Amino acid sequence: MKHHGFTLVEWLIAMVIGVFLLGGVMSIFVASRATTNESFDQSELLENGRIAMRLITQDLRWAGFWGDFTGGALIAGDELTLSADATVTNDCLDERNEGSLPSNLFPVRPLWVTHISAAGTMSGFACISSSTRVAGSDVISIKRLIGNPVTGGLDANRFYMATNTQQAHLFRGNETAPSEAAMPMRQIWEYQHHVYYLSPNGRGGFELRKRILTADGGSWLISGALVDGIERMVLLFGVDTSNVPDGRVDKFSAIDAVTSQEWGEGRVIAVRVFLLVRSLQASSRYTNNNVYQLGDIRVAGNGDRFRRLLLESTVVLRNPMVMAGGG
Repeated sequence: MKHHGFTLVEWLIAMVIGVFLLGGVMSIFVASRATTNESFDQSELLENGRIAMRLITQDLRWAGFWGDFTGGALIAGDELTLSADATVTNDCLDERNEGSLPSNLFPVRPLWVTHISAAGTMSGFACISSSTRVAGSDVISIKRLIGNPVTGGLDANRFYMATNTQQAHLFRGNETAPSEAAMPMRQIWEYQHHVYYLSPNGRGGFELRKRILTADGGSWLISGALVDGIERMVLLFGVDTSNVPDGRVDKFSAIDAVTSQEWGEGRVIAVRVFLLVRSLQASSRYTNNNVYQLGDIRVAGNGDRFRRLLLESTVVLRNPMVMAGGG
């Protein structure tokens, strides 16, 4: 019996077929991997955007919450008193040179926004250094009481406010709280000032940062980024411009276009938040030529390789009449 092997031609044909099969498999693998990466980028964009929007809008909803206190605008005087240690060093000051705590000069601004110009300048908040600013973005300042009334021990590095319907007293956590006899039916809450802003992350991208009020160090930066990939943050204010206020938004304006009269009459009743989220990694298969409209700000992709997602949410302010102190 004779045994015959493969001829050279048969081997060449088999190799050619194998190369084509291998090329097909590799093409499917590369396409599948690219699709997976694109899906991951889209999921990452959506997840980062949702987290950032949730953090900001939840805080905005409670701006100007002063517990049981139903007095007028929060200004140091007869109804609102400050303890001897209710002072802050290295504070975040606004353009009026007002800090985190109430004063006897101006009502507390529960919500305030300042815009960073294309040149990187802005009014107030020098605590945010020029090297950590994102041009064309906004800085959000929110003051309010936090969470539920405090029933246990107090943190010496925090400020607290005791309130009833007629009085409020702000003090540091290492001081003695007002007694029930001195302030009947009082409850105690943590007083807080949050500052949200965007900053370069040192890796060619952007991140959302947050400062909180502490007694020892003024406005303290939370370690690390809250959310990566947030490229722009812009807010517009909803204003009721009716001759007789009816509680409906008639226009949305940037902070610079809201007048002192509109603040003073409690006509600012809502805020619209725009977030532009950018992918953390560039994609070799994608070119971004889109233009994104964030309120009165336009951001162009300029042909780069980063995917972007624009998110928008409108928040009705908790108590517009309390917001009258904003002016």
